[in-house]
Amino acid sequence: MLSELKGFFESGALAQKAADSIRNGREIGLEITAPSGSTHYTFTKESGRNVLREGKSSSPDVAFVIPDAAARDLVTRNFETVGQVGLHIFEKILSNDPSQKIQIRLRTGVLSLVTGGYFGVLTAGGSEVARFMATKGLGSMGKLKDAISKLKG
Repeated sequence: MLSELKGFFESGALAQKAADSIRNGREIGLEITAPSGSTHYTFTKESGRNVLREGKSSSPDVAFVIPDAAARDLVTRNFETVGQVGLHIFEKILSNDPSQKIQIRLRTGVLSLVTGGYFGVLTAGGSEVARFMATKGLGSMGKLKDAISKLKG
């Protein structure tokens, strides 16, 4: 799984574009779960490049728990736009199927997310992500901030 994840996050053009705004040194924790156990990865930016390492993140801003089936689906599916990737991830976050449901937890505050460049990931998704967020009642910065506060933990 490591080579597929590295290919997706480090070499994939859409992942590069999506993460373009994230500041160097910021960390995102990924935990891939399977019946045999969990494997931890750390996504970060170094010198403007996406880097994925095996191992638990020491200080993630955001942490994702991703079932193995959902991770495999993400890295093998053909997407044409960053928005399609974003919608796919949102679909998995909202899923009721435990084998597909992605969990997300924020480990930092909203201001740190802004200064870390994370909102640029949402804007990289373009109108596809903006429309989706509006249909979920997240069309304003205030409502988005409230929703983000609920993810802290």
